Amino acid sequence: SSRELKENIRDLSTDDAVSVLNELEPVRYNYKASKEEEQVGFIAEDVPDLVATKDRKGMSAMDVVAVLTKVVQEQQNAIAKLEQKINELEKKKQDK
Repeated sequence: SSRELKENIRDLSTDDAVSVLNELEPVRYNYKASKEEEQVGFIAEDVPDLVATKDRKGMSAMDVVAVLTKVVQEQQNAIAKLEQKINELEKKKQDK
């Protein structure tokens, strides 16, 4: 996954990541050849294009990890901002 092998590198937007995450539909299933073994995952034909393979018969787990990472980073930023606001409000309340 080296930078040397890639080009046109750009950030995944938060909007794109959230959109993909909202469209993912986790399911439980078993493979026809292994009826006794239950799996969890996604149906390749139903996932957003951003994480599907070109033939729509598979998907990249690393693509999903990238989407989840971006969404979690955005949530962490939102949490930090909310904590800061709470601290500011609590300080103002104590100063009164």
